[in-house]
Amino acid sequence: MLKRTIAIVVMLLMSTVAFAEPVVVEDVQPVYTEGESYQIEVLADGQMQVRKATRVYRDGVEISKTYHRHVLSPGADVTEEVERVQDISEAVWTEDTIKEYKDKQKKNELTIE
Repeated sequence: MLKRTIAIVVMLLMSTVAFAEPVVVEDVQPVYTEGESYQIEVLADGQMQVRKATRVYRDGVEISKTYHRHVLSPGADVTEEVERVQDISEAVWTEDTIKEYKDKQKKNELTIE
């Protein structure tokens, strides 16, 4: 008798549960965007350290960040660099700065005999 009562109660509970209609979600593709930022440091001897941060966003939320760092010596070709690096190199790398840097490099050069 107890088993039968439990079975009836379970059936009643199951019959009173309301199931929501399935919601159809449109197939929306996420929007990916990319952004870059630069950190530029000029050292005392005129070298420029350039760090580029590349960020990837999905629907406006950052999901990835990578860094690339490189160093430019006074007098280096900066035509392929971003405009900001070109402007800074033009302002900082005077003829005297370039000459001093190159003289220092020659002084520190190793000679192998």
